[in-house]
Amino acid sequence: MSLDQKTREADRIYDEFEPAFDCHYDGTIDTMIFIIPGFKKEQLRVQITKPRMLRVSGERQMNEKTWRRVCKEIFIPPYSDASKMSAKFEAGVLYVKLPRLIKQQKIAPAPTQQEPQKPQQQTIPQKPNTDHASDQKKQQEPKKDIEEVTRKNEKDKEEESSRDGENKKIEKRSVTMEMVSRQRQEYVNALCRLVDEVKRQKKLVNVLLLVFLILMFGIYVKNVINSFFSGGHKHQEL
Repeated sequence: MSLDQKTREADRIYDEFEPAFDCHYDGTIDTMIFIIPGFKKEQLRVQITKPRMLRVSGERQMNEKTWRRVCKEIFIPPYSDASKMSAKFEAGVLYVKLPRLIKQQKIAPAPTQQEPQKPQQQTIPQKPNTDHASDQKKQQEPKKDIEEVTRKNEKDKEEESSRDGENKKIEKRSVTMEMVSRQRQEYVNALCRLVDEVKRQKKLVNVLLLVFLILMFGIYVKNVINSFFSGGHKHQEL
């Protein structure tokens, strides 16, 4: 591996992905099912790492620096033949099949008449095999993982829908505030125009009033002058 390739791998950002898991059991073959959407067959690896331990791993590139990585380890039951393991991947689902071991029972020969029968030895009751119960418990755990993944996805969808609703409310509120501010500005402009119009009309009224007063004053002066002259003529005639 070159130095540039090592540097590029060091700059990667990995997104860890936990695949959903389920098991299917029948009389001869146990099938382990891994749900790994988005991956291709050549991007996955199925191997037995430790005794009785199955590992499914892989990674794929999401964008320039982000990679999605999957790694899942499952305990292989003691009654499974790991050497005959087979895997199949299609439509985002990985099927790993493990055939069961077939144990041959030994048949003891029947005793002859010459040979005396040996006294039967008292068998000591053995403790129940707790490994099988622990295996079943471990096999039931993946079903809980699927339920947890499903609940998590539903919760994420609800949170996303609530965020979308909040964003829509904020957008409507901003549009409403913008319309209110625009209408308020229009009302202010209309009021300013009305005040200017009233001022202009008031100036016109003052001008008309002034002209009216000037006319009245002129009429008054004319009457005073006429009365003066008419009074002077009467005095001369006397």
